[in-house]
Amino acid sequence: MAKQKETFKITKKDDNGKETKTTEYAVLSPTPKDGREAQKLYNATFAEVLRAGGLLRERVGTYMREQGLWTDEKEAQQKSLIEKLNELELKLQRGGIKLVEARELAIEMRRVRVRLRDLIAKRNELDINTVEGQAENARFNALVARCLVYNETGEPVYKDVDDYIANSTDEQAFRGAQVLAAMMYQLDKDHEASLPENKFLSRFKFVDEELRLVNKNKKLCDADGNLINEDGHFVDENGNLVDISGNPVDKDGNYTVEQAPFLDDDGKPIIEEDESTPVEAPAEDEEEPAAEAAG
Repeated sequence: MAKQKETFKITKKDDNGKETKTTEYAVLSPTPKDGREAQKLYNATFAEVLRAGGLLRERVGTYMREQGLWTDEKEAQQKSLIEKLNELELKLQRGGIKLVEARELAIEMRRVRVRLRDLIAKRNELDINTVEGQAENARFNALVARCLVYNETGEPVYKDVDDYIANSTDEQAFRGAQVLAAMMYQLDKDHEASLPENKFLSRFKFVDEELRLVNKNKKLCDADGNLINEDGHFVDENGNLVDISGNPVDKDGNYTVEQAPFLDDDGKPIIEEDESTPVEAPAEDEEEPAAEAAG
């Protein structure tokens, strides 16, 4: 690993949102001893899960077909999406087309990539639960427990792997795991930015720093150029909520136009009674009408 240590800070806040304490943590590159200790846990977990009837990675494909989770149709769909992605990338790399057309190609690549990821998500999810997947997870947990330390003292944050797992939802545990994964597997923090479609969109300023589509005025927009806000809702030039046609709406999507009264058959406005207006009680000195005599 290139990096020997990477640091990050966590700031705690009280119930009122006031910052109370900032702690700096460090993630150290695993040493050979760390690797040996983590491998012991890998071996133990592998044997335990296998004895319990766990699924080996090599049988994932067969198992998915047996359970109907993966079919010839999905296999063909995956192949088709990969071919489509390669075709679009090749056209984009060749250039020689109008910039607006190239933008559409890049956006279509985004759509195809999302469909491909969704298609294989179930397979990836199942892989985590294989014998090898669980053993690898155990080994990684052991490394985080050994390599996450307080930067000031160098003391481990967690006394052992069980302590780390018990507190794995803590912010420092989560961040530490992210950092170690990037160090170990050389994960590119800017992986999305390095995709060919996003490199093109960034190069010609079609996206902002967060890879969100923007127009020539650097305002957020959708693939068709419609202005949107941070939440993805349509807005006008002044940031007011609108529908796809530009009609004003409220936060719930209801139209906010002023409504004129409806007309009767003669074209005259229909005056509707306000149901909330109270009905006046008869005056005390007003005589009640005499009841009609029974016939």
